[in-house]
Amino acid sequence: MSEGKAEVTYRYLEARPHPWRKQLCIKGRNLTVWQLLTSMWVHQMTPEEVAADYGLPVEAVYEALDYYEKHRELLHAEAEEEKRRLIARGWKLD
Repeated sequence: MSEGKAEVTYRYLEARPHPWRKQLCIKGRNLTVWQLLTSMWVHQMTPEEVAADYGLPVEAVYEALDYYEKHRELLHAEAEEEKRRLIARGWKLD
């Protein structure tokens, strides 16, 4: 028997090859978990509202929320890396 965390299998989330990003994406969409959830939070939407807005099953949003809770540090670190890369390219960010 192996020790460690059991991997969670998601129905609506998938891994995609990327040079540095490791977080999961919404299947069939060019959309990361972070992008979906930050849109929901910024616009103060419920999971049901963001699901309707993106044409997703509400279960996909709940999976994204579950993934965020389990991988919060990764998603925040990747958001910081994205910000660093944009600034290096000359983007003015607040």
